[in-house]
Amino acid sequence: MSRLPRLYDSAERTYGEYKGERKAEPEEDVWLSAFCYVLAPVMLQYVLWVLASAMRDGKRRLYFLSRDGYMMYRVAEYFCGKWELPLECRYLYCSRYALRSGEYFLLGEECLDYVCLGGMHVSLRRMLQRGGLDGGEILKAADAMGLARRLDRPLDYGQVKEMKPLLKENAYFMDCMGKHAKKAYSRVTGYLRQEGLTQAVPSAIVDSGWTGSVQRSLQRLLGSMGSDVRVEGYYFGLYEYVEGVDRERYHTWYFAPENGNMRKAFFSNNLFECVFSSPEGMAKGYRKDGERYVPVFAMGENPNRNHVEKGTGVLLQFAKHYAGDAKPYGRRQSRGGRKSCSGRCVAGKLLSSFMGMPSVEEAAVFGGYLFDDDVTGEETGALARALTEKELREGNILWRLGLYAAGRGRPPLRSAWQEAGVVLAGAGTRLLWQTALYKFLLYTAKSLAGRHGRAYVEKERQDGTGG
Repeated sequence: MSRLPRLYDSAERTYGEYKGERKAEPEEDVWLSAFCYVLAPVMLQYVLWVLASAMRDGKRRLYFLSRDGYMMYRVAEYFCGKWELPLECRYLYCSRYALRSGEYFLLGEECLDYVCLGGMHVSLRRMLQRGGLDGGEILKAADAMGLARRLDRPLDYGQVKEMKPLLKENAYFMDCMGKHAKKAYSRVTGYLRQEGLTQAVPSAIVDSGWTGSVQRSLQRLLGSMGSDVRVEGYYFGLYEYVEGVDRERYHTWYFAPENGNMRKAFFSNNLFECVFSSPEGMAKGYRKDGERYVPVFAMGENPNRNHVEKGTGVLLQFAKHYAGDAKPYGRRQSRGGRKSCSGRCVAGKLLSSFMGMPSVEEAAVFGGYLFDDDVTGEETGALARALTEKELREGNILWRLGLYAAGRGRPPLRSAWQEAGVVLAGAGTRLLWQTALYKFLLYTAKSLAGRHGRAYVEKERQDGTGG
């Protein structure tokens, strides 16, 4: 961070205050060091870019999407108050699952594309849950397919796709999903109207990103409500544009589908979602409480809540030191000058080292966060675990490229943070470089080909390299 000494000074002061005079446990010091010297500086630079971009674009309201947007929201709210910026920050409880459950009402059979997405731990039970079915309905739907005994059997990408026609022909499943979607649509649209998304106020959403599918869902839902609001979004990064969207309304900071391939190669979106999260569980829907709509959560609280609350405190303290008595992050910097570029470049160096080449200690501490990549949002497994010898052999770049060239796809990741899994297995840096090179080649090929299809998004999600 030598190019941005103000960042380094803020990190030093925050680290010193939190560590104090006491001797911290080694694991705690690893966590604190990473948050003060890597995660907080990166997040702060992103939030400053969002605020500067929103001011430049004439926005008056920003909606930070739960849960990835929670820490962003807290920091942005602090800066807006500190510098008296003419921006209103709001926190919107939503998720892909919460919005899609109502969107299904508009899509009909098309919603099976969402139900039949790949992932790291997909089973028939999870697919039926994506359709909104409850416990008893899930058993009946599976029984109607003759698959009641295979509800929890893991499915690979090909097997997930084979389920689509079976689900389409399952009259009981389609009927249950339609009934649930009708109720969910009424509730989700009520919540969006209540939170002011249909109001004629220049607004934008703020989120981590990856594919930006939530923005499309919001746009579709608002359009069905008779609103002519055009949803715009600011994102940390996007791997892909979803089909049929206006790309001019998707703004990215760290990487975009057409650029930042080297940054993507050393980046872990799964790790990002774990460390930058919120204390509450994922919003899976809405209910009416008196005259208001309130979120319903998949879990009572985030199982990583202690880390999240401590991380939020560190981040806010870092922001206070950084702000000091300085003037706001102004219009001149938002136009892409030297300081804006330096912030992104510094973020690239920090994240590439931490996410793409972690130490054993970092892999163990942050790999211990609980994580689940499914839209149903129930984190139950560790983010990273040591890979087996067989899984390490499958990480060989020549073997992986050979499979891909032969059209046989790629084996799904066994560790949600693959690089940490490699490190914990004691495989050394050679396989880490191969992992990064493999990802870089894929993203470069994707950028050159200019293919923005849905199938690619699903394969990348199956691999854990996309959003």
